Amino acid sequence: MIEIIATVQENVETSAGYRKLTLHLASNIAVQPGQFAMLRPHDAYEPVLRRALAIYQIQDERTISFLYQVLGRGTQALARLRSGDRVDALLPLGNCWPIEPVESGGHAVVVSGGIGSASVLLLCEELMKKNIRTTVVFGAATEAAAVGCGLNDFRQANPRLITTTDDGSLGERGLVTAPLKRLLMEEAGSRPVIYACGPWAMMKAVAGIARDQDTACVVSLEAPMGCGFGVCVGCVVAVNQLEPGEYGTYKRVCVDGPVFPSEAIRWDVAGMIH
Repeated sequence: MIEIIATVQENVETSAGYRKLTLHLASNIAVQPGQFAMLRPHDAYEPVLRRALAIYQIQDERTISFLYQVLGRGTQALARLRSGDRVDALLPLGNCWPIEPVESGGHAVVVSGGIGSASVLLLCEELMKKNIRTTVVFGAATEAAAVGCGLNDFRQANPRLITTTDDGSLGERGLVTAPLKRLLMEEAGSRPVIYACGPWAMMKAVAGIARDQDTACVVSLEAPMGCGFGVCVGCVVAVNQLEPGEYGTYKRVCVDGPVFPSEAIRWDVAGMIH
């Protein structure tokens, strides 16, 4: 974890309500797929707290990008940044996506819902680099939202891509769960590994499908964060104790995650904490 002042290279709109922020860092920083950063405009008086954003792309060890949806005051402040502006950055934070479960001829099924795409593009690129068979089930509300969430970057990464939209403007109309179920039926006996990031309800449904199909599943969670490194305990989620004597009934998303085995999360209560 390094605290630095980064310089905005560009901050472009990818679609209405979505932006990609590219920062140039003062020093080389090694980042793993699934990790995140805490960001805020330098010298800004408000908001006081930094905003947690998944690291979306890496151009090189000093140039990284973040994909985000402009919603609250934190992302609105980031949206006002222009080329040459400075940003307070704390990174890299959190754990990373585990690749090992699918390295021996397995099939990775990446399920992305909305802006959850920001956490999984690096994962897809790493899987493809290792010649791991990869299918992405990419869901969004509309075609415009899908483009805002980086659909063209996923096309460029070139995994097998299945798209869904709520309104049917792109791909299959409906939720990601329907094509996911069909895909797992096609893969019966091959025991693929599911990687999922998106809205809580989506990940809860994906975790349930994985459980019913006896399929390994890992998820990346989003939670309100004050610090990003485990001090404020503002990002806890309720978890199952998978091993006797295991620490606590809650985990901090920032340092114990954000990536967790889906069976570790208490989906019935954890989402209610926030």
